[in-house]
Amino acid sequence: SRIANIIKEKKAFPNQILCVTFTNKAAKEMRDRVFSLLTKKRARGITLTTFHSLGVRILRQKIDLLGYLKNFTIYDSNDQLSIIREALKNYRADKENYDRKIILSKIGFLKNNGICEKTFCESPHFDPDSPYDIVTEYCYHYYQDKLRFFNAIDFDDILFLTVRLFREFPELKKEFSDKYKYIMIDEYQDTNFIQSKWLNLLAKKNQNICCVGDDDQSIYSW
Repeated sequence: SRIANIIKEKKAFPNQILCVTFTNKAAKEMRDRVFSLLTKKRARGITLTTFHSLGVRILRQKIDLLGYLKNFTIYDSNDQLSIIREALKNYRADKENYDRKIILSKIGFLKNNGICEKTFCESPHFDPDSPYDIVTEYCYHYYQDKLRFFNAIDFDDILFLTVRLFREFPELKKEFSDKYKYIMIDEYQDTNFIQSKWLNLLAKKNQNICCVGDDDQSIYSW
């Protein structure tokens, strides 16, 4: 309803509106509702998608600025665990009782908190007395080196690298910040640090974010 009102009141053109949610199913449902209120023709140009779909779109255009090729591959969990297995073998810890999934989960946690492999050991999330953290620190470096070698990223990199792009290339942040006059987020209770950072960088110019959420439905409270 808000999107429809913005367009009907001529407060913005459709291509100046960004609405993001978490799942493709939710994005499709919102798209259908907007079409029913405005018709497809009047709604043409609205960016109504998921966080990660828009992140991939941005990376396909600009990831070469970070030294990747634009035809990068997104690794699935099997590919990721394979690299962690290699890392543990190279570290000579493959015969010890280290769970690859725990290490991979820790790397994902770090990326979602904006912590790269170079700053992990300086972060409050690193415990020098924890054997797992010491192994994870090695695996994180090995893992990222392998991803870059194969011109690949993982799911968590989609927003992590987009935020890095916006930070390291202010003109790029300005380009996308200028583009979206109105930004709306559905299911806001499920946003994490990197998603919040990504949104605030996008909203830098117009300072216009509308969020809808429900604390009782937060996935992080389960």
